[in-house]
Amino acid sequence: MKKSIAFLFILFVLVATGCKKNQLKKPTDVSFKMDINRNTSANGKLVFTSGTILLASFDVEGEREEGDPIAFTRSFSSGLLVNFSPDNSISEIQYDIPQGVYTSLDVNFSTFDDFGGNTIVVNGIYTNNASNDIPVRYEFLSSEYFSISGEDYSGSSSIVLDKDTPANTLIKLDPIHWFSIITTNMMENADLVNVGGIMTILINESVNDNIYDLIADRIDESTEAVFN
Repeated sequence: MKKSIAFLFILFVLVATGCKKNQLKKPTDVSFKMDINRNTSANGKLVFTSGTILLASFDVEGEREEGDPIAFTRSFSSGLLVNFSPDNSISEIQYDIPQGVYTSLDVNFSTFDDFGGNTIVVNGIYTNNASNDIPVRYEFLSSEYFSISGEDYSGSSSIVLDKDTPANTLIKLDPIHWFSIITTNMMENADLVNVGGIMTILINESVNDNIYDLIADRIDESTEAVFN
């Protein structure tokens, strides 16, 4: 009798363990959006409204309280052009990620520069000392690698993925932070270039390169990935 009870107990444990492992393998639909910080700068003179990023690769990796670590990667041989938007999910980087409580969930991506074109572009408006609004266009032309520790909407680094609840993730680059090192005097004295018939503060490796270099050193800073 005792042997039968012991056998049944062991069988119950094995079944329960198997069920738990199966539960940890069930996927959560995780989508990603990419946007920029659209807030006005601290001095009220600069705001960014649009832009693009050309992706070479996009990876997600994480550690769970229970279950194996996860790692997913995708590469784009011709680059994946993404328009910054707070609303549009990017179908090419949608993942089925095993559910669980993640103690870390990191997002890594790199820009594609094989064709020698722009890899990141941000467009905005600068209000000068005469209260005139002048378009600003920053063109980044190099490869850059971004590594971001994800967090949930409350700011916690612990992220819960549930198979019954799709997760929407917003990755946000921060050109306001990039430009915070640029003085008002530098912006006031920046060269203006005709872009599409409009005189614009164009910033790239050839035009206003002093501003370009300062921002290029900060372009991977202050990026966030929020899982919701």
